[in-house]
Amino acid sequence: MRLYAEGLGSELNITIFGASGRIGRIVTRYALGHGDTVTAYIRDRNGMDRTHPRLKVIIGELSNQDLVEQAISGADVVISTLGPDMEMKRTRKGTPIADGHEMILTAMKKYGKKRLITLGTPTIRAKEDSRNITTLLPGPMAKVLYPAAYQDMRRLGQVIAQSDLEWTVVRIIHLTNRHSGRTYGITLGERPAGITVSRENVARFIYETARKNQFIRRMPIVFDKGIPLNPVRARSPVTGCC
Repeated sequence: MRLYAEGLGSELNITIFGASGRIGRIVTRYALGHGDTVTAYIRDRNGMDRTHPRLKVIIGELSNQDLVEQAISGADVVISTLGPDMEMKRTRKGTPIADGHEMILTAMKKYGKKRLITLGTPTIRAKEDSRNITTLLPGPMAKVLYPAAYQDMRRLGQVIAQSDLEWTVVRIIHLTNRHSGRTYGITLGERPAGITVSRENVARFIYETARKNQFIRRMPIVFDKGIPLNPVRARSPVTGCC
C-alpha cells in the first residue's frame, strides 16, 4: 500500500546528491522503502554502505559534468541534501555548493528535467518572508560565525531564483539528531517558527514534498513540533525497507 497516493506517480526515479550524508541516507531509505528507484551521487566510494536492487551509486565530484548528467538523465525528481562548509575560518574561499548546483541545473536543462528540491537556510530570502526572528536572525549570525557558508547560501539563492525549474528550497536553521517521534511544522517565512529541526524530520519533509509535488517555487522553513508522530508511521519510512 502506498502512503502517498496524490502528487506524482506511484513510483519515482529519484536522484539524490549528497546521498551519503545523514539527511541523504534517510531520504534514500524513505524512497527505497516506498518502491522508488534511487540514483545516489556521492563523492566517497566508502560513503554508501548499502546495496539494493533499486539503488544505483555514482561516485564523483560535482564538477564532473559527464557523471552529473549521467545521474540526472533518467530522474523524475532531483534532490540535493548538500550543505555548506560550516568552517569558521575566514580564509576559506569559494562557493562549492552553489557551483555544484549550477552544474546540476545545467544538466537538468539539457535533459528537460524540471523538479528540484534542495536544502538552504533563511540566509536565502523568500518573497513571503516577513520581519520576524526566524527570517532576520539566522542570516546575520551566519555572516559573522560562518562567513564561507553565508556566501555560499547567498549565491545558491541567486542561482536557484534565476532558473526556470519547478524548484523547492527547504530552509533549515539548526539541525539536531534528536527526534523522539516528533512531527514537523512549516512556515513560508510569513510567521515565526521553531529554530531546531531533526534530520529525520527534514528528510521526511523532503520526501513528502517530492512525492506530493508541493511547494513549487517556494522556500518553506521546516522545524520540529512537540506532538509525537504515530510510532509505527514515524519508523516505517526509515526502517521499513530491506
